[in-house]
Amino acid sequence: MKTKLTVLFLLLMTFIIFIYYKVNYKDFDEAISESNVQVDEVFHTIDFDDYKIIFYGDGDVLSVASIEKTLLGYRWVFGAGSKLFNEEDRMLTRAFSNIESTNQKSNKELISLTFGVINDPLIESLEIKYKDKDFAEATIIETSKGRIWYCFSKLPINYDPEVKVNYMDGTEKNGWH
Repeated sequence: MKTKLTVLFLLLMTFIIFIYYKVNYKDFDEAISESNVQVDEVFHTIDFDDYKIIFYGDGDVLSVASIEKTLLGYRWVFGAGSKLFNEEDRMLTRAFSNIESTNQKSNKELISLTFGVINDPLIESLEIKYKDKDFAEATIIETSKGRIWYCFSKLPINYDPEVKVNYMDGTEKNGWH
């Protein structure tokens, strides 16, 4: 009798784990396709803590999302923010995002970053300054739609950070333009 209960319990646990895995955890591409978010193209992915941060597009819209990495696979966590690639009147666009984390250690942990599109081909690099921090160089990525940039912050963002724009001819401008 005890053996039958043990076998039944193990079968039940295996079934629950199988269902949980199939519902919540996928390979990377499945996590994106089953997110119910329109994604035409993934422009860039970066590992950040236990997450993959993806920059993706739908038409002319640039957005950012986090996908959680676990032992069992990937799970779409949250997508946020958007900037248009075709804002040609703006040489440098920006949006900020505070993506909620599913980290069990701290429910209040956020993945915070500023990102945008560079429409000026003469911009060589960007430096971003968050409150009470030094300037940090932004990462610039070439995509099929144009250049995008991003910079992480250790603290939540609810304001426009300072920016230093460095041009290929050596000039430097401060401020969003």
